[in-house]
Amino acid sequence: MDSSPSKLPHKPRLATLDIARMVCIILVVIGHYDPADAPAHYNNMRMVIYTFHMPVFLFISGYIYLITRKEELFKTFITKKVKRLAIPYLVTSVIIITIKLLTQDTARVDHPVTALSYLKMFYLPEAGYFLWFIIALFIMFMVVFFFKTKASRLALLGASLLIYLLPSCDIDILCLGQCQVMFVYFMTGVVVADHAPVIFKVGIVPTTIILLLFIGGEAFYVQHQDSEVMYRLLAFVGIATIMTLCHNCEKYVPVLARSCMVLAPSVYIIYLFHTTILGFAKAAFGKLTLFAGNADSTFYLQAFCAIACGVIIPIILYSIIKKFKILRLLFGV
Repeated sequence: MDSSPSKLPHKPRLATLDIARMVCIILVVIGHYDPADAPAHYNNMRMVIYTFHMPVFLFISGYIYLITRKEELFKTFITKKVKRLAIPYLVTSVIIITIKLLTQDTARVDHPVTALSYLKMFYLPEAGYFLWFIIALFIMFMVVFFFKTKASRLALLGASLLIYLLPSCDIDILCLGQCQVMFVYFMTGVVVADHAPVIFKVGIVPTTIILLLFIGGEAFYVQHQDSEVMYRLLAFVGIATIMTLCHNCEKYVPVLARSCMVLAPSVYIIYLFHTTILGFAKAAFGKLTLFAGNADSTFYLQAFCAIACGVIIPIILYSIIKKFKILRLLFGV
């Protein structure tokens, strides 16, 4: 790994962000593959992933919001977000809830639902807790829209940091508890994009130092899981690490960069459907003699196949969805 200073340009080529999105979505799928018989070292890896993967997603969302924002009416802006986030959320929720209702009496289903879930999905991520991200992101967009200047957005970052440091409110409705914790990462992306020329000029940190901070911090956290301070710090260290590594990858592995630019548009579809596909994959693979036994090698073979299905099948679905106007509307493509 190159140890020279690494930075993102003011308006990064899509490749850096696309590589980061692909890395994070794969980490999301890995994180949501959580069988009861998982080895301890696999669970430790998942613990590490959970310290930073969603903060990175929110950082990217904030960064992209700022560099693509337009002067437009709130009605126009929110209509776009309804099409991009709200409609796909509701459609996916209906699909997942329906599948669970049809299968949970005959097969093991994580987080069973009832008919009332069709109503609850309007204010809770009822179909699957992972959908909190879409609800929270929608709310963040509605808030940040009204902050039109660099100074006001910097002030909003400060406010989000103060809210972040308060005791958790644990409000499930509209995922307000998650908004409290996660808004600071979104606003960090916004403000970094806002002040990129200055930040990247005076705040460059060598890649090696960033990696050492990340590895050392994660090693400490695995051994001291009750360290709330380390957990919160690792989110920001993880953002710096992923973005730095992805920028280096863009510079030195152009083939991977081009591949990620092709695949990145499918990230949203992967996010919407990966848990359902993982559920079917676990059920199917559990019946195959190929995956019988308790050896770690057997576990990792099954994990690899299930995670691959959770990534590849939605990519195939995306290639189908984008061909039809009605499907593009329903799934925010």
